[in-house]
Amino acid sequence: MRIVHALLTVAAVLTAGSPTPPDPGMASDIQVVAEELGLPGVAFRVVAEDEVLEDVEYGVDGDGAPIDESTPFVWGSVSKSVTAATVYSLASQHRLDPSGTVNSILPEVDSVVPGDVTIDDLIHHTSGLPHDVTELDVWGRSERALDVVPTLDVTVADRGPFRYSSLNYLLLQAIVEKVTAEPFADVVARETGVHTAGAVTPGHVPFFTFPRSIDTGIDSAGLGYGYLSGSIAELSRYASTQLTAPASNSSDTVPTGSGTAYGYGWYVETLPDGTEMRWHSGAVPGYFTHVALVPERHLAVVFATNRYGELDADNLASAARSLVLTRLGIDEPRAAGLGLYEIALIGSTALAMLLAICVTRTLLGFGAAPGRWALARVLTALGAGGLLYYSLPALAGAPISTLARWAPDIALLFWILLAELAVIAVALGARVWINAPLLQSD
Repeated sequence: MRIVHALLTVAAVLTAGSPTPPDPGMASDIQVVAEELGLPGVAFRVVAEDEVLEDVEYGVDGDGAPIDESTPFVWGSVSKSVTAATVYSLASQHRLDPSGTVNSILPEVDSVVPGDVTIDDLIHHTSGLPHDVTELDVWGRSERALDVVPTLDVTVADRGPFRYSSLNYLLLQAIVEKVTAEPFADVVARETGVHTAGAVTPGHVPFFTFPRSIDTGIDSAGLGYGYLSGSIAELSRYASTQLTAPASNSSDTVPTGSGTAYGYGWYVETLPDGTEMRWHSGAVPGYFTHVALVPERHLAVVFATNRYGELDADNLASAARSLVLTRLGIDEPRAAGLGLYEIALIGSTALAMLLAICVTRTLLGFGAAPGRWALARVLTALGAGGLLYYSLPALAGAPISTLARWAPDIALLFWILLAELAVIAVALGARVWINAPLLQSD
């Protein structure tokens, strides 16, 4: 039970000072979602082209101040539609050609991107670039995307099929910087009216279900794919302008293979009642947003919260979608039951407790003879540790240092499991070595 006590102690210490979840009270579905998912702060708006139809700010930011219409959130991949709109605007001014090749503007990527990949491929995620997180979310990076491009080291698949990758939009940011010779944020402000926030308060990641504060950094080379930021007022104003904007209403889309299409930074979906909805979610460690456009109804819905961990994705996406569809009069139940986060957390904690029992028994029996299968058990513990060490990063698609940002509790349990397996292997190995002379004399 010591391991359980240790985990709970660590959780209590590291979550100290985190905002208290909102008090149950009013019957707003926004508040219900915030309480059920443990969201410290939420901002939500429904807007038309020229008016705000619904406005809810709830909870607190990372500094404990009440959420209001000026509280900044990091937009995550909602930034992609802003980048696409910027590229569309530059194309309409004949400053670039979407059908032109990437290499014709960025010869720096000759060794990375095949010569037939076009700017349009980047916009629609059909370039073949992988979603390599080791090249993304580099907090504190102050370089331009144009400076980062020559350092990319990725393996590109065949051009053509939809393959979501934020690297496409890193390259789009670099193209904008190259064509305009201006800072990306300045071009975005001029072409789309979006003014990115200079700083944000800490966000939150789940840590043993509690919201743990995380100082979400800004990646200057990643503004184009995920690090634009702004208040609910800024985000909803942008969404309202996109209801009639050419880029966001473009029929130039590609199938994603999952029942939707993808256009200029938006997924395009036909709802059960025949209504077309364009939407995108965005996430970085600590922040989640969701924006939906329904042009034929002159309606945009915007949701933002200051909590996000990668294993929270399904629950947050389902909740945001449900809030949107409710405003459209469509009843689609939210995902129920245990989510991926709860399953992973419960499974990892149970395994850590089981190994803690094994560690205790191994240490208590240190003076006893090792038994005939002791060496096999040593090899099993070493093999399990090696498998865990190499398989979890492979399954997560990211090194443990990156996973620690998106799922710090799972990363902590990973190191605990490795430590337990190491203790078992060393203790059993020592017993075998100490008792070897006795076994030989027998």
